[in-house]
Amino acid sequence: MFSYFKDKHTVSIDPVSFLYILGIIITLFFLVKIEPILVLLMLAFIITVAVNPLVVILQKKVKAPKPVAIALSYLFIIIVGISFVGLIIPPLAAQFIGFINNISLPGFEKYFKEINFTLQEVSQLVQQMSESASVALSIITSTFNGIFTFMTVFVLSFYLMLERDTLHKKAYWFTQDTKIVKQVAEFIDQAEEQLGGWVRGQLLLMLAVGVVTFIGLTILRVPYALPLALTAGLLEILPNLGPTIAAVPAIAIATITFGPVSGLLTLLFYIIVQQLENNILVPKIMAVNAHVSPIVAIVAILIGLELAGIVGAFLAIPVYIVIRLVYATFFYKPRKK
Repeated sequence: MFSYFKDKHTVSIDPVSFLYILGIIITLFFLVKIEPILVLLMLAFIITVAVNPLVVILQKKVKAPKPVAIALSYLFIIIVGISFVGLIIPPLAAQFIGFINNISLPGFEKYFKEINFTLQEVSQLVQQMSESASVALSIITSTFNGIFTFMTVFVLSFYLMLERDTLHKKAYWFTQDTKIVKQVAEFIDQAEEQLGGWVRGQLLLMLAVGVVTFIGLTILRVPYALPLALTAGLLEILPNLGPTIAAVPAIAIATITFGPVSGLLTLLFYIIVQQLENNILVPKIMAVNAHVSPIVAIVAILIGLELAGIVGAFLAIPVYIVIRLVYATFFYKPRKK
C-alpha cells in the first residue's frame, strides 16, 4: 500500500487498483505497437460485414456451400472492379494528359519553358534509375508488401465470414460467463448491421455524387468533367470535408478556362449538390447506416488523419462506430426510472 501524508490527509492506492492501472497502460502500449495489425483486422472486418449479406444471398438462392459463396462474392467484386477500371481509366488518362498539356498558369510559363528535357535525356535518366539496385529493390519490396497486405486482408475477411455464425463463441477463450458471450454475439450483430450499412450506403452515395457531378459539369461545359466527377465521388468517403475539397479544383479549372462567371456557376452547382446530398441523398441512401453527427464525423476524421494519415481518415468513422458499440454493449447501463 502506498500512502502520502500531509496535514493529516492520507491518499492511498490499493495494490489491486495499481496492478489494474498498470495492466491498462501495458495493454495500451501493446495496442500501439501492433497498430498495423489492428488496421488490417479493421479493414478485414469492414470487408466482412459489407460482403457477408451477398454471401448469405448466394447460400439461400444458389444453395452454394459457404466457402463457394464467399469465393463467388470475391469473384463478383473483382469482375466489377476490373470492369470499372477498364471503363474509367482510358478516358481519365486521356483527359488528364490533355489537362497537363493545356495548363496555363501565369508567372509559371517561363519557369516551365526553362525545363527542357529531351526524349533522349529522359530515356537516359530512366535507364540510370532502372540500373540502380537500391531503387529496384525498393520497388520490388513495396510491390511485395502491397500484394502481401492486400492478400492478408482478404484472407482474414474470408475466415471471418467462414466462421461468422460461431465467431462470438471465441469469447469462451477468455471467459465462461454466458452473459458476456451473449453480449459479444449482440455486438457482432450490431457491428454487421451498422458497419455493413455504412459501407454499402457509402458506396451508393459515392456513385450517386459522382454521376450527378459528371452530368452537371458536362452541362456547364467545365473541362475534364470525368476526372473531376471521379474525384468528387471518391472524396465522399470523407463526410463533410470531401465535397468541399472536391469543389476546389473544379472551380479553379472553370475560372481559369472561362472566367469568374463560370467559376461562380460551378461553385453554385457544388453548393446545390452538397445541399441535395445532405437533405435527400444521405437520409435516403444512408437510412440503414448508424447516424453520426457532422461535428463528430469531422472531428473523428481530423483525429484519424493526424494519427494515421489517409488510412486513419478512412477508418475514422468505422472506428468511432465500433467504439460506440463497445460502450453501448458492454459498459452502458440505462438509468432506472
